[in-house]
Parts: sequence; structure tokens; C-alpha cells
Amino acid sequence: MDIVIGGSGLIGHHLVKELMHHGRDVRVFDLHPFPKDEKITPSETILGNILDSRALYNAVRGCERVFHLAANPYLWDQNPEVFNQVNYQGTKNVIEAARQAHVQRLVYTSTESILAPRRYKGLITEETRASLDDMIGPYCRAKFLAEQSVFQLAKEGFPAIVVSPTMPIGPGDWNLTPPGRMISRFLQGKIPGYIDCTLNFVDVRDAALGHYLAAEKGEPGRRYILSGHNLTLNELFSLLSQASGRPAPRLKVPYFVALIGSYIEEWTCKLTGKIPKSSVTGVKLCRRSLAFNGSKTWQLLGHTPRPIEESIRDAVRWHQKRLSSC
Repeated sequence: MDIVIGGSGLIGHHLVKELMHHGRDVRVFDLHPFPKDEKITPSETILGNILDSRALYNAVRGCERVFHLAANPYLWDQNPEVFNQVNYQGTKNVIEAARQAHVQRLVYTSTESILAPRRYKGLITEETRASLDDMIGPYCRAKFLAEQSVFQLAKEGFPAIVVSPTMPIGPGDWNLTPPGRMISRFLQGKIPGYIDCTLNFVDVRDAALGHYLAAEKGEPGRRYILSGHNLTLNELFSLLSQASGRPAPRLKVPYFVALIGSYIEEWTCKLTGKIPKSSVTGVKLCRRSLAFNGSKTWQLLGHTPRPIEESIRDAVRWHQKRLSSC
């Protein structure tokens, strides 16, 4: 039995399908039910919170492998302390539950946003190192500390592995992760301009497969970068335009204008309770080099990510269907 903590999320539910495809029994532990529109359902779904240590241990007990994907991915929250509580303290709770349950392997889902040192200009690889001082905002700091806890666990001899997916895109983004929200807004004609930056996008199905392969083939204590394709935002919007027929934005927004706008928007959202379209953390990350080379990981795991055109086409079709039913 495997348990996928956060198994109702974007990568999580694709991972559940991947594990079941390979004949594994899968238990899901999540705040939300497993997506009802999926063709398969996990062996068991437990609704619970990773901040509830007792419920977490009871869910992990009896499982051979733990995949921990649960986190707040939104870069901004009205209460910034939520990132420390969920992404850091919640991960420490998962670690303790895995220890107590004597699981055979823990696979922790990190993030690409903590791998970009300031003033670094090259491609980010498994060997690139960043420090806590490099972290931007409470989301990145909490994820960095959580990841360090997992690496420390591995140093102590526990079979723990870290996987670092870049920005996942594809079908099934029910909760609208940041890249999914961007695609949805593009299809609604709500993106007037773009920042000159490069990001890496991975098909969510490749990211899910990477989790499975890391559990099967990965070496404890190592990081595996689940990257896809490096694209400027202008290139991304051009591909989205080709797939959807929607015009791509032509206005290139200067960095300092975007940053000021994000500060104003976050201040407004604190008053209104809405979610900002662009966060300060997100804009500042765009200032850094977020181009990746994960070829070493994929070579070790034995997989080649699919073409970006396929990922974008499938993502556009899924989001168009979702929007038409709203």
C-alpha cells in the first residue's frame, strides 16, 4: 500500500493514477475528496489535515511508501504564517509519522522556486545550491526549510528522496495552481501583458511519473529535478495562442512596473479577501534565472518528457472544457 498525501491535487491525483496503473494499492490523505470526474478512484480516501499528527499517523500506518505532496502552492496568503504551518511544520509532521510507521520510503515533493540563487545566471541542475538567504517570501522560506528537514532525515539513514518538479501544466488542474490559473486567465483574455523572463514547464503527467520512478529507482538523500521545457513567457503565450486561437498579449511590462503593481494588488487583496493575479514573490522570482536542465534526472530515471506542444494542447482543451461548464 502506498499513501499519497495531497493525492487530490494536480500532481497528486495523476500520481495516484500512475501508481494504480502499476498495480499498487493507493490510499489518499487530503483535505479534499478525490476528483469525482476521474475515471479511477484510489483504494481508500481519508479526509484529513497534515497538521493533525494523530490522524496523519493513523493514515500512514500500514503503508510501505509515503508520497508527500500536500502544501499551499499559491505564493501569497492573507496570513503568511500559513506557509510555515502547512509547508514546513506539516512536513515535519509527515516525517514523524513516517518514522513512527517505519515506512520503506518517503518521497517528498519540493519546488523549483527554491533552487534559484540570487545573481545566478546559468541553467539550474541537481548540483545547483541555494541558501536560506536566497529565499524570496514566506512560501519559499517554508519550502526550503521543509526540504532541509527531509535531507537531514536521509542523512540519519532514513530512506527519503526529494523530487523537485518545475511548473506543472496539463489536464486536471481542479484547484487552479499558479500555472493553471495563468492558462485559465489567458483563455479568458485577462492577461494584458507579460514580463521578460524564462520559466520551465513540465507536463503534470511526466511529473507524476517522475515521482513513481524516483520511488522505484531513486537513491535516498538525492534530489531529482522533474523539469520539462524552458520557455519565455512570450513563447508560452504564443504556444497557448496557437492551441486556442486566442491572441497573445503583446505588451512587455517592465519589471519595476510589474513589481509595484504586485505590491499594490497584494495590499488591495488584504482588504478584499481576493487572490492577487500576480504576487510579489512571483514577480521577484521572474527576475531570477529559472531555466532548468533536468536531463541527468530523466536519464537516471529512464524517461523523456513529452513535447511541450502536447502538454499545452491538452491543458488548453481541459481548461476550455472547465470554463465552458462554469
